Amino acid sequence: MTTLAADREIENLMALHPKGFDLSLDRISRLLERLGNPQDHLPPV
Repeated sequence: MTTLAADREIENLMALHPKGFDLSLDRISRLLERLGNPQDHLPPV
């Protein structure tokens, strides 16, 4: 998928949801923090 096509898809999805989408990682970061940051306890690959 090209960048232009991806941008169009995001615009289409945002048009369906009037409040918009939070595409940042802040929500995931807050969730991981509430879970005790389990990613910090995984061994490196």
